Amino acid sequence: MRKQLRKADVDAVYLNSMSSPADTASVVQALEKAGVKRLLGATIAGVEDEVPYELATWTKNSLPASYIKGEYDSAKIVRDSNLDYTLLRLTWLFNDESDREYELVPSGVEFADAEVSRQAVTQAILDILNGEESEYVRKSFGLGKPNTHYGKPSFY
Repeated sequence: MRKQLRKADVDAVYLNSMSSPADTASVVQALEKAGVKRLLGATIAGVEDEVPYELATWTKNSLPASYIKGEYDSAKIVRDSNLDYTLLRLTWLFNDESDREYELVPSGVEFADAEVSRQAVTQAILDILNGEESEYVRKSFGLGKPNTHYGKPSFY
């Protein structure tokens, strides 16, 4: 038996995968129905055509077209919702327990960072959830490691 989502149980939801528009739409509908307003969604850098050509081309050649399209479509579903969302446009991920350095690049600004650690993404999520909500609501940010403006991630 599936438990019904209740607002009292949830302050915010983090959606780590947005490659399936159908799944994203289901999550958005469930949150709206339950009255849960806050959603942080991780999508890929490039869904706003904000990534420099060389990195965008490398990404396009490295991921299935259906995955990229799913990310674009899911981001639109979230933006079109009534939720208090924050979209995090993640660049290429790597693991480094000691690396929590990140920057948030707002929509409308070129986002050239090629990589970011998973640990830095976690730190950014915690900082956003503990920060002044109005700075992040109904906004989208590129999330990357500063000064990694490469044509592809350094680990490839």
